Amino acid sequence: MRYLAEVAKHDRPNLDRRPLSPLLIVGALVLLVAVALGVWALTRGGGGDDPVADPTGPSDGTAATTDGEDAEASTATAAPADCSPVTVWAAPEILPAVQGAAERATDDCFTFTVQERETATALNTLRGGEVPDAWVPGSTAWPQLAAQEGIDLEVGPVIASSPVVLATAPGTVDTLAQLGIGTEATFADVTSTYRELAAAGDAPVTLRTGDPRVDAATMSLLAGTSQESGGWAEDSPESREVLVRLAQTAVQGDPLSAVQSEPTTFVPATEQQLSQAVQDGADLTAVPLAGDASVVQMPLVRLTGDGSTDAVDALQEQLLSPDASGELTALDLRAGADGAAPDVPALPDGLTVAASAPEAGAVTTTAETWAAVAPQSRILTVVDISGSMEAEIDDTTRIDLARDAVQAALEVIPDQTAMGLWYFSTALNGAADHAEQVPLRELGEDAGDGRSQREVLLEVTDELGLETLTGDTGLHDSLWTGYQYMSEQQTPDTISSVLLLTDGINDDSTGGLTEDEVASLLEQGRQSSDSPVTVVLIGMGPDVDEAALERLAEAAGGESFVLRDALELPQVFVDIVARRAP
Repeated sequence: MRYLAEVAKHDRPNLDRRPLSPLLIVGALVLLVAVALGVWALTRGGGGDDPVADPTGPSDGTAATTDGEDAEASTATAAPADCSPVTVWAAPEILPAVQGAAERATDDCFTFTVQERETATALNTLRGGEVPDAWVPGSTAWPQLAAQEGIDLEVGPVIASSPVVLATAPGTVDTLAQLGIGTEATFADVTSTYRELAAAGDAPVTLRTGDPRVDAATMSLLAGTSQESGGWAEDSPESREVLVRLAQTAVQGDPLSAVQSEPTTFVPATEQQLSQAVQDGADLTAVPLAGDASVVQMPLVRLTGDGSTDAVDALQEQLLSPDASGELTALDLRAGADGAAPDVPALPDGLTVAASAPEAGAVTTTAETWAAVAPQSRILTVVDISGSMEAEIDDTTRIDLARDAVQAALEVIPDQTAMGLWYFSTALNGAADHAEQVPLRELGEDAGDGRSQREVLLEVTDELGLETLTGDTGLHDSLWTGYQYMSEQQTPDTISSVLLLTDGINDDSTGGLTEDEVASLLEQGRQSSDSPVTVVLIGMGPDVDEAALERLAEAAGGESFVLRDALELPQVFVDIVARRAP
């Protein structure tokens, strides 16, 4: 201002005409140029409220123009970060690494609440409407199932992975190798071999799995190999039998516990599960499968919670950082989809993973099919002991065929299956055409005197023969009574069935229900129930009235067969369960 005042003084009319000082002239010009530049910057920036651009160039990393043209300076200001608190769910197997990443991502703005969530709990909570901001599940399968149920989510990068192997006791490896189950076998080869051994009733080993709806290793193996040649998803009786056997014998809880209680068992497990069990003192080893190993992948999933997306971004950055990689290795996990393998003594060196996680369609199909075939089977076996069962079939009799068939089935049906036994003929028990021989119990249950239900059934049916036969064939009354009885036994988590073996011709000398009457009653029972009893009618001998059996089975929504070989009945039991599948 002093310079401006001096200039104004010399511009007055009465100003003395002395020459101007050169220094004064230069100072005035400099000040005028500075003022002009300030006015230009203010008008160019659109107003006096914006900061003046850095004259050295843009600060956002954009290159300045050098071709002589005037370039506009960037004056954009970054939006402030969203500091809303974030809720994160994490599976137990990766929880410590998620907690570590959240701690590193926490600052003056971002805050996290990390909660442990088991698979079943997480899915049930999502169905109930409670939604976190982020979720690191124990498998990509779980958000895939949630998305199928309409949960709005986005599956992000894979944070960790763990290949799937077959786990067993060290002493069982040689037995498996002798059966052709080893590093050269695919899972389809394994299940095919085991099915044949189990059907013969003399399998030296037992294949079991977890429930694929909550066990990540089982889901990865079943869904990931379902489309293999010979896989369980093929439309064949053998493929259906594999899944039925596995579903009906599934381990509830940790599958590795089955190996520790019965060393000849082998089960799917992740590299992480096997490593941690060995560290805890379990005597276990791994049998890798041929081809691309199935793998469990654990992704970061974003959901529609109210928390900060900026904070989830920061969490993701930390979960993919070198720090997280070290934490994952400490948990016996591989970082990302293809990280280095942890040091697991029970596994062969150099186990690689080339497989990707199962596709959503395969995961959904596996879960839905399992849900249909897994519920416990409760089967009432009703055997015809009327006089006509003495007729010969080739080199045996009808009653001998019935006995051998029931016993062949008992040798292979899983322990969890409940079975009871009735005999029937006219007026067998007073006015009733049926008599209970063995009440309904699980085959593995203690039936008294230290004998299992299976052993009791084998002992009772062993006495079936020509001397057992009496009366006529009270088929209709016995079928309807059995249907009513099993309807009363039905529960939400079981499937009830009536399996009736007969020579196939109703011959009730005491009267009873007609064919039309029993067919009508069975149809009414099927239509009035959300989970009707399954009816399977087995005819034996050349005189079987196949049309009558088929009519009654269809009225109940069931099936009928003609049995010619006792070894066919175990497959019928499998079909009873398999027909539930969608």
